[in-house]
Amino acid sequence: MGNDHPLLGILLIGNSRRSYVELKRRIRDSALLVGGGGIVLAIVLSSWTSARVTRPIVQLARAAQEVASGNWNASVAIEGHDELAQLADSFNRMTSELLVQKERLVQTERVAAWRELARRLAHELKNPLFPLQLTVENLVRAKSQSPEVFEEIFRESSETLLAEISNLKGIVGRFSEFSKMPQPQFQRVQVNEIVEAVARLFQAQFQMQGREAISCQTQLDQHIGAIAADPELLHRALSNLVLNAMDAMPSGGTLKLRTHGHGGKVTIEVSDTGSGLTPEECQRIFTPYYTSKEHGTGLGLAIVQSVVSDHGGRISVQSEPGRGTTFTIELPGNLDALLLNPSAPEHKSGKVPV
Repeated sequence: MGNDHPLLGILLIGNSRRSYVELKRRIRDSALLVGGGGIVLAIVLSSWTSARVTRPIVQLARAAQEVASGNWNASVAIEGHDELAQLADSFNRMTSELLVQKERLVQTERVAAWRELARRLAHELKNPLFPLQLTVENLVRAKSQSPEVFEEIFRESSETLLAEISNLKGIVGRFSEFSKMPQPQFQRVQVNEIVEAVARLFQAQFQMQGREAISCQTQLDQHIGAIAADPELLHRALSNLVLNAMDAMPSGGTLKLRTHGHGGKVTIEVSDTGSGLTPEECQRIFTPYYTSKEHGTGLGLAIVQSVVSDHGGRISVQSEPGRGTTFTIELPGNLDALLLNPSAPEHKSGKVPV
């Protein structure tokens, strides 16, 4: 076709794209369906895999918490033979070993406690038994060698015998008293009133003639509410702590009685400026029949710990030789125990037995 010939016509050739568009749409829908299904399947598989992996770990963590809270019988189910199963098996063997070691420790402590009891009883009973033996021997000797002075020796010996027998009865009574510690009878108790009653009880002894004066200071938190406690036992425990503080200050000093509330608990502190305790003595001071005193029975602080424990509390000691000692009692501040006895009267300090 050149430039000299006119354009006679144009031929248009068309082709429908409808089938192509539909095919493309079907391919896209199929791809979206397959992709969505794959994503859902991946999420399901990952969740299943994660649960399978984390479930044993969660069980191990829960079992570890039970062991930490005191349940040494906790164990974990073993599934499979992978590393987590080996870890669960190691955990179970560890708890089994702990139970065995605990039983051995309990048996060892029980034997040690009986040995200490036997040693303490032998020591306590030997002191009065020796003069008893000497007195009886003197009586037999006087009867056979000096009948004329026997009556006079008999009177003196009888007084000695009665005194030592009374001493023996006192020793047996103290040990018996500790073995029969009563359970608390909970009432609504104002801790400050108990502390004030104890301070009044010993006021005369603080200024007693023949010994250096002791200054008693009280610092009481007036915002403390009532707690559930046995007023008689609590009074007895604080009295033992005050007596212990007085024994630590033969040359006089300062006794401080403090109370304060925090974190739902009530704290009582008994501090002295006495001779103090060594770290070794602090560790053993609540052990029954242990004492650093020449004529002590080792029961006073053991009784205090027993009373505090029966009230759901705890007692601790901080001391340093030459710088005094502080006993701290923490008691729960709730009144849940009174739910068993809602008619229990509120304690008044004047009713505390002295």
